[in-house]
Amino acid sequence: MTKKHILVVDDSRDILFLLQLSLKQLGPEWVISTAMDGPSALEILRREKVDLVLTDYMMPGMSGTELAEEIRRLSPDTQVVMMTAYDSSRLREKVAGLQLQGYVGKPFTVPEILRALRKVIRPVEPSLARQPPTESEPPEAAQNLIFDHLKTLGAKTGALYVLLVDIDGEILEAIGQAPAEKLTRLASFIAANFAAAGEIAGLLNDNASTFKSSYFESQQFNIYAHDVNGNCILTVVFGPAGKPGTVWFYTRQTAEALAGLVDRTPRQQGKNHNSDMVADTFKNILENEARSTDGTSRGSRPC
Repeated sequence: MTKKHILVVDDSRDILFLLQLSLKQLGPEWVISTAMDGPSALEILRREKVDLVLTDYMMPGMSGTELAEEIRRLSPDTQVVMMTAYDSSRLREKVAGLQLQGYVGKPFTVPEILRALRKVIRPVEPSLARQPPTESEPPEAAQNLIFDHLKTLGAKTGALYVLLVDIDGEILEAIGQAPAEKLTRLASFIAANFAAAGEIAGLLNDNASTFKSSYFESQQFNIYAHDVNGNCILTVVFGPAGKPGTVWFYTRQTAEALAGLVDRTPRQQGKNHNSDMVADTFKNILENEARSTDGTSRGSRPC
């Protein structure tokens, strides 16, 4: 197997450590190196072949854009993805001549960073882009399809947030802007609600049934949650202008489409204590960094 090389550049030692752990999910063919500043990154690029550089934008000394300029001169074939809390559209205009391969907004989650890098390192052939994954295809293909389904559901229903949550209350995927703490608590409450309904069913001597859906209505927002496969819950949070019937229809339709996909995702196949610990720590570090830059946390906590 030919090894490929990703270099992560960030002035935060904690973020470097956790990104190095998280990016191992890309596969055994990827070697992950780190550097805490631009000059150190350039030293590595001079010594070794680097296929992709994931760099922070705001760093003391040499900025991410200055590093990208040097990379273009030193190693034109190296792909560059930039992490930034800066407005991405303005940044694109600023660095248009550098032809960066991608941008990741800070604060981000592990699924977001993996998804952004997979788009760069694994371009999908157009003829295969919309085909469901087969058993022989990598689980990442299923994860990308899950994200597409949630994004489509959000667009059709006008949802504020769309979440795919497991029965332990952990977010598998999330669409929509919101503080990470809010989404995490919401996911826990949704799972607890389904668990409580299961207990009620037991009291009524209906232990064989699976609780299928729940609906919460308030003046400011509504929540509709639907079982996917007995292990996951699809949840749509929408405003008072949303039509419950439309949300109900498309959520059920999406839940059916997701049922065959969730078992193929890396999180469902390999949940373990270490990945939970990394995700929790990663979320806390990014939230602290967001507070220091007056940013707003976003996204999900992977299993």
